[in-house]
Amino acid sequence: MSNSNYNENEKWRKFLQPVITGLIAMMTAVVGYLQYLQKQESDRRDSRIAVLEVQVSEQSKRSDKFDVDIDNFKALLSDIRSDVSFIRGKMEKR
Repeated sequence: MSNSNYNENEKWRKFLQPVITGLIAMMTAVVGYLQYLQKQESDRRDSRIAVLEVQVSEQSKRSDKFDVDIDNFKALLSDIRSDVSFIRGKMEKR
């Protein structure tokens, strides 16, 4: 390799070294920023999931209470039917 080619290659290396170093630094910063954004999105998703879990739990409690109320209402209706039948029987005997 001739001396002029070597000097030209050396000039290119000296020119490209800061450019490549800058690109590496910029890419590192971009990757760091993307990781930060991903963590923020993950945190938001986690908080939304926590809210949904609380809502599901509250809904389940209300549903359980509603089921108990329905069972009580059915028992009350059964008692009313029995009372009506008893009263009807008493009135028919008269």
